[in-house]
Amino acid sequence: MSERQDGNSGGDDSRLAGLIRQGGARPQPDARLREAVRGVVEVEWRAVVDGRRRRRRQQWSLAAAAAVAGLAVLLVVPRLLPSGPVVATVARIDGPVDATGAGWLATRAGIHGGQPLRAGSRLRTGAAGRLALDLDGINLRLDQHSELAIVAADRVELRRGALYLDSGPLGAVPSRLTVATRFGDVEHLGTQYETRLSDQGLRLRVREGEVRLLARGQVLQGVAGEQVALAPDGTVQRGHVSRSGPEWDWVHTVAPQYDIQDQPLIEFLRWVSRETGRDLVFDTPAAEQAAREVVLHGSVQGLSPEQALAAVLVTTSLQYSEAPGQLHLRSKTGD
Repeated sequence: MSERQDGNSGGDDSRLAGLIRQGGARPQPDARLREAVRGVVEVEWRAVVDGRRRRRRQQWSLAAAAAVAGLAVLLVVPRLLPSGPVVATVARIDGPVDATGAGWLATRAGIHGGQPLRAGSRLRTGAAGRLALDLDGINLRLDQHSELAIVAADRVELRRGALYLDSGPLGAVPSRLTVATRFGDVEHLGTQYETRLSDQGLRLRVREGEVRLLARGQVLQGVAGEQVALAPDGTVQRGHVSRSGPEWDWVHTVAPQYDIQDQPLIEFLRWVSRETGRDLVFDTPAAEQAAREVVLHGSVQGLSPEQALAAVLVTTSLQYSEAPGQLHLRSKTGD
């Protein structure tokens, strides 16, 4: 079968060739037509070539854009995510307080007790908000209408309002913490003190220990019971300030909570004494002995130091009275 098909195909080709020879030479188009056809073909050819080049450029552009985007993600994302180590913990809140975390896209949000805070966080209190923080054993309290930036574990920046710092009882080794302000840097030397910032300048009130203000090339010292005020023009004024009284009331609203469970009464009384800036005085040896022997139970959570004192002593054989800068304890029976 295959041989007959090959033979027929050869005969058809021969006949076709003969017919073409009989037709003679084909007429050629004139020069203008040839040029017109060539021009159309060239235009189409160039369009195809240019299209290929554009596609290659687009592919390279997309690849470059993808590479740039990848690099941007590597560089930017770490800044958008929470950055820096955890350096503080929210100890107590009274009223509305909000915080802005670290990172470019960080948003302002409310915070809660026990919340960890990273370096770079910013805190702001409103007309009815106060806040207490723990930074490596140092207690910081922020008054109403205040703003604070946590720069690092050993540095914060007070941008407006007032801040109270308690570095622990005298005799303890205090952690270092610098409070930066636009008027200068404040350093403590085993201290309780308040820094208040306003358009009128910077005011330091020292309740315990000492503070040092480094401002415009000068070093200003402040000691317990002293107030140091620095005006915007550099003028310095000094005066006396009481260690207790109404001017310190705001500090008590966010004082650390004291766990009285299984604690000796005398330790609780020492805490109240220090928190309120009053010396603890026992009117009789019997009253002091009773304070050492009594062991407390229950809770004073949510109460200020003054409120806690009244609530606790109701359950004991002791009562208290106040004198300027002093807290007196005596037996209810008068012994």
